[in-house]
Amino acid sequence: MNNLSLLIYLAGVTGSIGSFLVFVAVVFGFGVAVCGIVWVVSLDATNFRTVEYANHVKTHSWRWLWAFLALMIFTGSVSALVPSRQTVLLIAGSEMGERVLNHPRFNQVVDPGLELVTTWMQKETAEIRRSMEPAKKQ
Repeated sequence: MNNLSLLIYLAGVTGSIGSFLVFVAVVFGFGVAVCGIVWVVSLDATNFRTVEYANHVKTHSWRWLWAFLALMIFTGSVSALVPSRQTVLLIAGSEMGERVLNHPRFNQVVDPGLELVTTWMQKETAEIRRSMEPAKKQ
């Protein structure tokens, strides 16, 4: 992967990582609120529940919270780091361009062409300089 491809990838992924972090913050806050509500409700173990059941609910609510958080971070990271279709096409174009530029046959064609363009530019520049010189008085 060349430098241009790496920059294209980072540019394509940067926006999705920011969105993912906001999503994680919102969902994690919601999960903490739900676990807090479950914990507060389970504190009242005198009505229909036993103390053992309340402890069981508290323990499992936190386990589910951490399991959900781990799953969310894993899937979100994968989805944020997978580039979009446009980014993949740009990377492919960059890689193909590098292969073309490094191919020996390309240099056989371009080197004579560069010499012709350089010669033509020198000739045109000389003509422009001559035309810009003030006319000599005779």
